[in-house]
Amino acid sequence: MRVITFLALSFLCLATFGQRAKVKAGDSTYVDSIRNYEYQLEGLSHNIINSKDKVERITSCYYFIQTLKKALSIPNSFDYDFNSIRTVSALRSEDERFRLFSWNLLLDSGRYMYFGAIQMNNADSLELYGLYDSSEYNKDVFYGQFDNRHWMGALIYQIHHYKYKKKDYYITFGWDGQDALTNRKVVDVLWFDEEGEPQFGEEIFDFDGDLQSRIVFDFNDKAAMLLRYDKNEEAIVFANLVPINPQMVGSYANYVPDGTYDYLKFEKGIWRRYKMVFESRGKKHGGDLRKL
Repeated sequence: MRVITFLALSFLCLATFGQRAKVKAGDSTYVDSIRNYEYQLEGLSHNIINSKDKVERITSCYYFIQTLKKALSIPNSFDYDFNSIRTVSALRSEDERFRLFSWNLLLDSGRYMYFGAIQMNNADSLELYGLYDSSEYNKDVFYGQFDNRHWMGALIYQIHHYKYKKKDYYITFGWDGQDALTNRKVVDVLWFDEEGEPQFGEEIFDFDGDLQSRIVFDFNDKAAMLLRYDKNEEAIVFANLVPINPQMVGSYANYVPDGTYDYLKFEKGIWRRYKMVFESRGKKHGGDLRKL
């Protein structure tokens, strides 16, 4: 409990709004300053993942948050890729409206605690929203709508942007190493309210007649599950999960892909589930379906 409290208090500092110097597009004046912070972030991120000492992992995570905030407060930081920080996901939305950072911290319990930040693409000000991993405490996971303080924590590996009725939606795809026995993948939807603040979840996923705010897949820790937006199909493609034994229904540590795939197609504001036969269409994807 002390770990969570300590990191939660430190993370409050990540929600930031402030003015910064105006610079022209392509101005590289501040690159060296950002690069110096990147070196620090690289070392801290390595410790978060690789240190065998719990205190060092937690302390490194704390200083990573503070250093990231400093780096992103520098003008033109949105255009900097932070390529050397390999253990942190940093994805820009397709419309360049924001960038989403996410990373994880392994706890001694064997569970992961996730951290994230949304950096808005503002030329003359820093607008940063911290994402608080509340997946253990959120109620109504499948149908609830959550703000950035109640995020379903995960390592985000893909973002798909689309518009519907003049409103922007961002489908996020995340991986969560639940525990020693199960992994989890989450399809969520990010959107911004009238005040411009991030919100997660909306009942737009039709799973066999059941409208859900997000989709959650739990499966065996040793299994690899495909789940991503496929541009060729213009659909969300995912592997079907089944228990290795019919008597293990509901025991998700025993769920694995069965070699078949389904997909969600966007129709009139709703992502609807359909069946897909992989063998007859695999050539069209050139093997892309086997990626995360």
